Amino acid sequence: MNVIGSKDVNAADGRGKAKGNMIGTRSATVALGAVLAALHMVEVPAWAGPPPPPAPPARYRASVWPMPEPGRWQQETSVPVSSGPSSGAGSRPQAGGSGAADSRMIAAVNRRREEAGCSPVRLHAALDRAAQKHSAAMARSRRLTHTGADGSSPADRMRAAGYRVGSAGENVAAGADTAEAAVAVWMRSAPHRDILLTCRYTHAGVGRAKGSGGPWWTLDLASGR
Repeated sequence: MNVIGSKDVNAADGRGKAKGNMIGTRSATVALGAVLAALHMVEVPAWAGPPPPPAPPARYRASVWPMPEPGRWQQETSVPVSSGPSSGAGSRPQAGGSGAADSRMIAAVNRRREEAGCSPVRLHAALDRAAQKHSAAMARSRRLTHTGADGSSPADRMRAAGYRVGSAGENVAAGADTAEAAVAVWMRSAPHRDILLTCRYTHAGVGRAKGSGGPWWTLDLASGR
């Protein structure tokens, strides 16, 4: 099963801006149920993300873009759920966002960006740490979200990892067996595609964690240092 979500943040103007249209009307309860259904189903369609969070408190310097709500089923993006040893109710999430997985994700993203006329992004160690931490948290909770277990936003996690955020975006997904499959699902959703093809982003971080309903993917894109 593939499930996806996206969030964009922009510190340049300090205002939240909508980056995508609402994709359908499925409730968050149904969406979470679909994630848990991975324990019993071999293949289900993809859906686009959890509902947007409330407006961020004033303390956030980077405002948060609304992310797409649970959307209509996309039969053509169905990918089988992995049934490896890390799957199952009693399994522990395992990190898997380094090395080859990172390289494949960045290569897939940059192919799409090149087609759109954007410069390639390159891996940044701080963004990699932020993305991997978030993927591990989603795998533990079996919940697709942009909000960390501590209430953190994507920008909070990037800063905590040592990155000075200018503007940034985040895509998340669960159930895509490969980096290429995750990128393909994001490209089929306009809000998630907008994140990938934002030309101002220069850096990237990739998170991947194994666990029930996974792999759990996080892609952080940003401009800053």
